[in-house]
Amino acid sequence: MEKEQRLPAGITPELLATLKEKYGNRLRYADLPKDDNGDEYLTVIVCVPDRVVTSEFEKWIESNPLKAKELLVNACLLTHKEEVKADDGLFYATVNAISSLIPLRKAVVRNI
Repeated sequence: MEKEQRLPAGITPELLATLKEKYGNRLRYADLPKDDNGDEYLTVIVCVPDRVVTSEFEKWIESNPLKAKELLVNACLLTHKEEVKADDGLFYATVNAISSLIPLRKAVVRNI
């Protein structure tokens, strides 16, 4: 018997299936605090930024940080977009969540 998965508010099984089909294993849940105390959270779905999005983000981060952050949110936030954009706290929490997903691996460098 398959265990029924309880989905966060605003996320339907159909939406999740559609997003999984489009983004594959790049999907993540992000729990965003709705207040400064962290008493309540909004769970959203984000995708790991690809090379193009990461490049655009890095291009704008020094000269126009707000544009860079909006670009990251617009490209990678897949649910609750209007709610997040309307609230500064949720917006910056989303930027933090997505930027932490930028795939950076540390190389091991050795002498020859």
